[in-house]
Amino acid sequence: MLLPLAVAGLVLVGAPRAAGADPVLIGCDQAAVRVQITVDSVLDPSCTYTAGFDVTASDVHLDCQGALIDAAVDEGVGILIRTPNDVDLRNVTVSGCRVEGFVNSVRVRRDDARFLPAGSEHDHATSDIVVRGNQFSASKGVGVYVDAYVSDVTIASNEIHDTGSSGIYLEAGSQHNTVEDNVLNHNGYSENGAQGATFDVGGTTVWYWGTGREALSIDGSSDNVVRRNAFRDNSFGGIFLYENCGEFQSRPGHWARRTPAARNLIEGNTFTDELNGVWVGSRMGENTLPMDCSEPAYVDEAGKRVSLDHAPDTTIRDNDFERVTYGVRVEDDRTTVEANRFTGTAADEHPVIIGTPYRTAVLHQPVTGTVLRGNLTTGANDSPYRWVHAEEDTTVEGNVAAGAPAGICQGEPPPRQLFVMVIAVAAPNPDGSKPSTPDLTIDTLGALPRCAAEPAEPAEPVDTTTTTASEASPAAPASAAAAVPGSPTYTG
Repeated sequence: MLLPLAVAGLVLVGAPRAAGADPVLIGCDQAAVRVQITVDSVLDPSCTYTAGFDVTASDVHLDCQGALIDAAVDEGVGILIRTPNDVDLRNVTVSGCRVEGFVNSVRVRRDDARFLPAGSEHDHATSDIVVRGNQFSASKGVGVYVDAYVSDVTIASNEIHDTGSSGIYLEAGSQHNTVEDNVLNHNGYSENGAQGATFDVGGTTVWYWGTGREALSIDGSSDNVVRRNAFRDNSFGGIFLYENCGEFQSRPGHWARRTPAARNLIEGNTFTDELNGVWVGSRMGENTLPMDCSEPAYVDEAGKRVSLDHAPDTTIRDNDFERVTYGVRVEDDRTTVEANRFTGTAADEHPVIIGTPYRTAVLHQPVTGTVLRGNLTTGANDSPYRWVHAEEDTTVEGNVAAGAPAGICQGEPPPRQLFVMVIAVAAPNPDGSKPSTPDLTIDTLGALPRCAAEPAEPAEPVDTTTTTASEASPAAPASAAAAVPGSPTYTG
């Protein structure tokens, strides 16, 4: 008979069992104590569990059977799947759970893996980790967090909504993960959000208001598959791919990211009511001054600091976009945008924009190697495929707009925020109270005139167009700002 063992406020569920034995029931009597799970376990759906669970062994299935795991305090991880960084972890499944109110609903972690020597990060791998058929909501931070140098996690058929930060976060160094058949709705409105927050500048409190976060962050994570998910009404957008610049280098515990967000496949998803759909190299053209980055800056001046971002070799195909202001933004190299559908596009919605400002103007390295093939747009924007700043070696073939073959033409750069994810900053009132909320409208590009270079009715389909060495346009002028050495509370 298996008996729970209480150790310093933790209940340990696990003991040798016969193959094929029934899972252990974690009952209501254990609902207020954090439980460490090392064997197949089920929850009682009539209970509300308030302390969470740690899954610390291979070959374990936690089936919550619809039970609610609701944080009693505003901290911690609802379900933590973890292993020491020198111990393999395999064949773990979490299903049927409803998790609310923790900092993270689920986190998959290899302890201290962020500080492993270069070249040995994946010597002891995770594999066959499955998070399937759950409901995650109201996390204070990220909903589902795949931590550094974790691999082979499948996040499938979950509902993820109203998270404070990103709905799903693939941390730097993670790889070969699958995100499929999830619904991600109304995530990312708190972290760096419009409600305002404070940070410290040399002992002085400064208020800032931000854009919020995206539904799925692919931060220096490679070789992932993202397919058949539904993204709707998330704060700043659907999927952002970038390499973290090594934020907060002056803080204890800082770690340098070593890997780009490379070779990711984004396929068969739907994006509805988003500001940004998919943004490749989402920090390539952003002012990251408040993030205190360790990555060397090639623009470093009063009020502005810009580092290279890295999200190469991304494939975006067979996705549907509806009521998305910027469908696909391409700011790194060798991106394939293929067979996507942009339906009912309004005149002020822009399906594809290729180009990046500072890398082009300062380093003379425009975005190169984009493939734009077989995409379809309907609606009022009949010049939907644009390049800005410059582009090089772009292949364009078989695209359609408003029922006619369409090429690519020059557009206008989208407006950018004061700092990355920050709309406005202000000093407190003289009495130290919160200042009035400024105008938090996020400026957008608006409607653009039809490209004069594009024939209104081409006599023949434009099968292939390859462009080379476009003349660089000057970077859009940045908003004037004083240097702000403090750091908003970014989490990645």
